[in-house]
Amino acid sequence: MTTSELQMVESLLFQALPDPRGFADRLMGQLVERLATEPAPSRPVTVVDASTQQLSDTCLLLAAALGACECWGREPGCELCAGAGSPGWTDPDEDLYRELVLPAVRRRAGTGTGSTDGRPQRTADEEGVQR
Repeated sequence: MTTSELQMVESLLFQALPDPRGFADRLMGQLVERLATEPAPSRPVTVVDASTQQLSDTCLLLAAALGACECWGREPGCELCAGAGSPGWTDPDEDLYRELVLPAVRRRAGTGTGSTDGRPQRTADEEGVQR
């Protein structure tokens, strides 16, 4: 925040509050107290390298493409799915499905990409398929 922005905020506080500095002091005191007494997080903090994070991001995208929970239905204590979030648990994300899953389905079916630029095309049958 620049000096001029700080002056503007201070001016507004003086107009809105009878004792803006007292208010700010009380607010800061409450914040400091909360930070000092906040319990440790229930989950341990894990530091990951970039390649692990990229793999994790890809896993989340693939889960969304397949309509799975981020735990893939393998964690009974999962807050989102309670262990029921395997693929098909929810509607797949159509764009991610088209990008990540459909090329593999086409290859497996032996239909190839069906386009000259290597990008997958949807067939008439796939247009009618609900995902």
